[in-house]
Amino acid sequence: MKKVSVNIAQTEEATAIKVGQIILDDSHYLTCWGYLQTETGWRKCDFVTNYEVLNTMLRAIEDKSEAVQMAIVQKLENMEQIPEMIDFEAQLGKAVTFDNLRFYLSRPQFQPGSDYLEYTGDSCYYIRKAEYCSSAELYAGRIDQCMLTLHKNYELYLGYLELEFEENEARAAANLDDDMKYTLAYYAWKQANGR
Repeated sequence: MKKVSVNIAQTEEATAIKVGQIILDDSHYLTCWGYLQTETGWRKCDFVTNYEVLNTMLRAIEDKSEAVQMAIVQKLENMEQIPEMIDFEAQLGKAVTFDNLRFYLSRPQFQPGSDYLEYTGDSCYYIRKAEYCSSAELYAGRIDQCMLTLHKNYELYLGYLELEFEENEARAAANLDDDMKYTLAYYAWKQANGR
């Protein structure tokens, strides 16, 4: 087999995942089959992580933590074959939701010049870290991200005006067609620039 150099892409953040199955083997890593929460809903996604991150995740789900922990401990004590799978959907009736956490996700990418192509797209991530955060912190983070996006859209709009685009063309190109969005983008830009 050809040896491949792999680097880790920049870290992305997520606020909730669901885990349906966990694959255990004799390494220090776990593979989780589940779902990633996105702006458009839940999307199927696979995750790889370590036991330290899993422990943090388990501490954050108080309502089902004991049942999930017992399923993992029982499987580890009675592993007959490697790899072994824990199926939460079969045991608990549904995938386990991990929220009130901020997940730091990275996507493995092969270095340029290798013979391999990336085939996972946005359907596989390595969970580098998970840390507890309150609902208020998650909400504030989402608002900050929204304000930053609106600010950037307004700067883009101003750039198009400098390039002598017509008003309507500049707004359309900067994704500010909607009057409400345009107004919010202006105030986000004004706030960011201290005006």
